[in-house]
Amino acid sequence: MTDRPTLTLAFLSHAPASAAQVLEQIDPQQAAAFLQEIPARFAAPAIACMSAWTGARCLGLLTPHRSAAVLQNLAFHDCAGLIRLIPEQHHAAILDALPIRLARRLRSSLRYPPGSVGAWIDPEVPSLPDQATVGDAVRFLGNVAVASHVFLHAHASGRFAGAVSLAALMRSNTARLLSELPIVQVRPLSSRASLSSSAFLDEWDDFLMLPVIGRNHTVVGGLSRASLRKGLQEHRSAREVIPGSMAGQLLSALATTWTGLLHVVTGAELSSIPGERKNA
Repeated sequence: MTDRPTLTLAFLSHAPASAAQVLEQIDPQQAAAFLQEIPARFAAPAIACMSAWTGARCLGLLTPHRSAAVLQNLAFHDCAGLIRLIPEQHHAAILDALPIRLARRLRSSLRYPPGSVGAWIDPEVPSLPDQATVGDAVRFLGNVAVASHVFLHAHASGRFAGAVSLAALMRSNTARLLSELPIVQVRPLSSRASLSSSAFLDEWDDFLMLPVIGRNHTVVGGLSRASLRKGLQEHRSAREVIPGSMAGQLLSALATTWTGLLHVVTGAELSSIPGERKNA
């Protein structure tokens, strides 16, 4: 008689990338139910081979202790990238179930400054390995709310490798590899960069979302135009000086003068979002 559980675990152990492709094609609830029942050491390699967003979604559907067990079987940079994409309401329970040293490192990685790109990462980043197919990308985009491009990362190293436009996807056969399509070169954002330094990049003219990379040049999320706008507004509000103070009056006067100069020199509206330039 065939030992089906043993064969399944052998498949996960020897072909985690293939197992990940199978799991990504079924309902996330079903994938999570399966991963919940198998040993964490077999689940971890498959999750590591999934796209970051899909892997994080599966982890978020597991019990906190099972999610913690899986994370312990991954490299630290993979742990950090995944936990950032898990809904924030699950963070505390998962971190509490981890060993103290690992939990401390992950908590530190999550503490981005409020005005940084990392603090405003969008979890639904359209990122796939360059060896995925056009058909994989089309299915994946069904779960993504905002996308003008699909971001690619190298299958072996996880390093950011460029982008493919949706137009190129729609014109291609579903069996083609993403690496075979025209690759658009785009400058990724560092998760540690400030929002203000990222606001006026030329890339916003063509992209609804820009890829965000960590220290190892791996994609840890994306920053959308909407998140950029909201982050800049909230950060600006948090830094407002108390009205009536001398410092407040001086800063207000300086801001007014600077705004006027910008309008004269560039004709730009500071409140407009990058990429939505007005036609002359």
